[in-house]
Amino acid sequence: MPKKTTILILILSVVTGILLFLAVRSETGKQPTTATVPTKKPLEKTAKVFFSPANIDLSTGSATSSPTVDIFVDTGNSEIAGVQAEIQYDPNALVNVKLFPSVDASSFFGTDSIILFNDVIQESGRISYAIAISSNQRPKKGVGKIATFSFQKAFNSRGATTVAFLEKTLVTVLGENESALKETMPLNIVLSTQTTSPFVPVTIFPTATPAGQ
Repeated sequence: MPKKTTILILILSVVTGILLFLAVRSETGKQPTTATVPTKKPLEKTAKVFFSPANIDLSTGSATSSPTVDIFVDTGNSEIAGVQAEIQYDPNALVNVKLFPSVDASSFFGTDSIILFNDVIQESGRISYAIAISSNQRPKKGVGKIATFSFQKAFNSRGATTVAFLEKTLVTVLGENESALKETMPLNIVLSTQTTSPFVPVTIFPTATPAGQ
């Protein structure tokens, strides 16, 4: 092989090696491109679920009467898709408990709303109730009635009792896994007024002994 050809091959080999080295170094020095994922804003918890009125007195009423109390939701700043109310009451204090869904035109979710479940277990005093918008409704915002709670006080029930929402109560928002519920407020019921008769001391006077005895 001619000497010039050998030198040319050597030069080309060196140049090729240098170019390969620079290319590898350039690729190694490049920083990987990371896609910026927008941070999701935490869900604002602004909703409240409560009884209205919150306090009732049955101490003077008839034992056979069936009072009713409405359950409301106040969404605050949230636009909600449904409410799941988990309620506990004392079955020894309240009987014939019923929960009537609010699905009329004046109710919060309206006539197109869907009742997912409405279970009242009298023995344990547990209520599970869920109401939601239908597929053709938009999320709701504001204050409105979602159900009506009906009951009777048990025979010889005394003192007071409370109907409370459990921690599993939820207010749902479309596209969110978290609940928008901020707080719940219970129903306080006075069943009877316990009064104690005042103590009146009795004065015993000595009996007079007749004269001559």
